[in-house]
Amino acid sequence: MSIRFTKIKSFLSTLSICIFLSVFLTPGIKAEEKKEEPKFKLEFHGFVNYEMSYDTRQVVAGREGNIMLFPAQEILDADGNDINDNPSLTYFALTSRIWSSIHGPDILGAKSYAHVEGDFMGSAPDKFNHIRLRHAFIRLDWEKAQIIAGQYWHPMFVTSCFPGVITFGASVPYHVLSRAPQLRLTYTHESISFSGTVMTHSDFPATGPVGSGSVYIRNSNLPEVFGQTIYTSSRFAAGTTIGYMWLQPKSVTNSGFKTDETMGSLMGNLFFKFDLPSLSIKTQGIYGENMTHLIMLGGYGETDFIDQNRQIRGYTGIRTMSLWTDIETKGDKWRYGIFGGYSENLGSEKEITGDHWGRGTNIAYIYRVAPRVRLIYDNLSFNFEIIYDVAAYGTPDAKFSFDQTNEVSNIRTMISMKYDF
Repeated sequence: MSIRFTKIKSFLSTLSICIFLSVFLTPGIKAEEKKEEPKFKLEFHGFVNYEMSYDTRQVVAGREGNIMLFPAQEILDADGNDINDNPSLTYFALTSRIWSSIHGPDILGAKSYAHVEGDFMGSAPDKFNHIRLRHAFIRLDWEKAQIIAGQYWHPMFVTSCFPGVITFGASVPYHVLSRAPQLRLTYTHESISFSGTVMTHSDFPATGPVGSGSVYIRNSNLPEVFGQTIYTSSRFAAGTTIGYMWLQPKSVTNSGFKTDETMGSLMGNLFFKFDLPSLSIKTQGIYGENMTHLIMLGGYGETDFIDQNRQIRGYTGIRTMSLWTDIETKGDKWRYGIFGGYSENLGSEKEITGDHWGRGTNIAYIYRVAPRVRLIYDNLSFNFEIIYDVAAYGTPDAKFSFDQTNEVSNIRTMISMKYDF
């Protein structure tokens, strides 16, 4: 009897263990089988870029000479020698870059995405080799609409149509270079997209009486406002951008009176891209006034007194135009390209009788021709570019037009080794 009871007890113990496992462990196994995908996908990318450049004369440039604008003007010493006729050699890795892409869950019916990117160019001339924020934005993508909120490319920098040059800066000052904190809404219908953007300034600010800074657009209480339309097909793209910016250069006059006079600037572009089987052709025309925050020629200045007793002045913009074309082959190993650009000072509508602020306001025109070649091995590329620049310097009149100019030229030889990851 006791033996039979012992067997029954052993059977019940075994059964209870089986029930325990079936109740508690089986759901765990099912849960493991039905484990949800992670809500966020994080990716890191970037590149290391080592560059060497040699200039035949001194140049106007930023970040240790990396961001080249145009040749420095002729300055003669007592013996008649040009002080700026002096070559320069530079090695740098400032443009090396890293970024993180974050793909998140659907929000409000849209795919969510975030992007953070930095390089080592620094945010000021004395901060090179310091890490700086390039992009930091949130993006929501619906079927036909998109919202971008954060720091991203200025709308005048068209990501589908910019020069593919080797030197940093996308061929400034012939093409724009600017990023800004913004809110952008884009709607796409078939092959056409429409976007509207409002933004202020950060590390690409306007200039004025107290130097470069965001204070001028902040004090205007108005953002930059831009609209853009782009048509895209498999082999062709075309579009236009137009916008307006308000600045308040001064809050107080030289005689101590309050002023809220603003400087308004209209600017825009027209661009085309031809994507052929073995060749890419891009071209763009840019026009505007006071485009210094876009690293272009131009600026603005003070006109006659609106109120002479209080020394309140009006403002007028210095207008500029730029045309460029970029062509590059599409070889898997060897790629050849050439960039050509021209920019001109078109002067101001009104006479500038007071102070003025800008970039290259003593230049009538500039032009550039830059052939290049790339040799690509998987993630590693060897790049070579020759940049021939000419700037015509002169003394402008009250409307910033030029009668006589003196051309100076520079040849930059650029070699780089770039590793993408």
